[in-house]
Amino acid sequence: MKPIVKLDRTLVAVEADQQVHMLLELAAPPAPEAQRAPIDVVAVIDRSGSMSGRPLEAVVEAVNTLFRLVGPDDRIAVVAFDSHVDLVLPLARHSTDTAWKALKAIHTRGSTNLSGGWLKALEILSANGRPEAIKRVLLLTDGHANMGITEPDTLTGLCSSAKRQQITTTMIGFGDGYDETLLAAMADAGGGNDYWCAGADQATKVFGDEFAGLTNVVAQNISVEIRPTDPKATFGVLNEYPITQVPGGMQIALGDAYGDERRRVVAVFDVNPGAQAGPYQVAELVIRWVSAVGEVALHTVTVPVTVGAGDPLIADAALVDPDVVEQVNVLKAAGLRKAAIEAERRGDRQEAIQALEAALPIMSAAGAPSVEIAEMEDDLVRMRRGDWHEADMKRQFSTMRGTHKGRRSRYDHTVDPDHRSN
Repeated sequence: MKPIVKLDRTLVAVEADQQVHMLLELAAPPAPEAQRAPIDVVAVIDRSGSMSGRPLEAVVEAVNTLFRLVGPDDRIAVVAFDSHVDLVLPLARHSTDTAWKALKAIHTRGSTNLSGGWLKALEILSANGRPEAIKRVLLLTDGHANMGITEPDTLTGLCSSAKRQQITTTMIGFGDGYDETLLAAMADAGGGNDYWCAGADQATKVFGDEFAGLTNVVAQNISVEIRPTDPKATFGVLNEYPITQVPGGMQIALGDAYGDERRRVVAVFDVNPGAQAGPYQVAELVIRWVSAVGEVALHTVTVPVTVGAGDPLIADAALVDPDVVEQVNVLKAAGLRKAAIEAERRGDRQEAIQALEAALPIMSAAGAPSVEIAEMEDDLVRMRRGDWHEADMKRQFSTMRGTHKGRRSRYDHTVDPDHRSN
């Protein structure tokens, strides 16, 4: 992982309170074409009654594609859950014919024992997962957890505990009836990804992309520790990565990285360099990761974050880094998306409208794609007339998550800018 640190301003005024934004970009090396770690994955399928018909058919077809993507040293297990939990296929390398026959036998019934399905996957990987393999639970659900363990803190705690065993969790929400906040929290705690699969047409793409990502993992358990030079100084992170307070600062968990992927962290610091002009160290970054290709080893890199301190008039006239400003605006717009969703959940439609209205100019300043701006404008039109629903909130939430993580987590049809709502 190659770290690159940029500041929105390279010069601050002496003896003055001010803010400095930092952009840390971590560039992953390319994935080797021939050599990679083996994969042990358990696909966990919600077969509760609400998945009846085309939804379950599409998910079964999507999981079946995984068996055509595996390498010679990869293994897949399949678990299905409703009120009960069943092992459909054990963790092994299965022929496509064997897998398809077992998958076609899955039928809908019962309620949503999400915890039961996840725990069965954990059991499989704990007992049979290989130490050298990338081990992941890949769970899809279309509803709320209403049986077994349903307390969010307990579920996220289980995912966090599994992560410490090198077993990560990816969550896929299907349709518009699931709890996106719970799935995102479980994925964060489990070091995996979270996706919104809008419907049957997107299921194969979601599963295929997740598995393809696993075949290109080059670094695991990436973390960034931020230690401010002044222990009393206020600082924060604009991304929504899992954060743990550690002595002298905080640690941000970035999960795994794919080949050639770039992961970004944006932090803001309140600084006052005092009376002494010259270089002023704002903070120290400690970056850690485990290489997933070649020799498996823990890497640690320490990077200072330094700004110049000088005359206030010169500092005020100093150029601002546009890349950092753009990333700050991108994350500010994502935060406003989240605020809009939270307001809508509280029943405060006007506050939700105001949040999206505030996000639009920030998105434009950040150079957001025209189709995304058109989609936001369409949302505002429909929100003002009372035609904004659960699927719209799922879409906004997924876009917000993808922005914070720097990854695509949304699989749906976007708005055609030439066919907006009137």
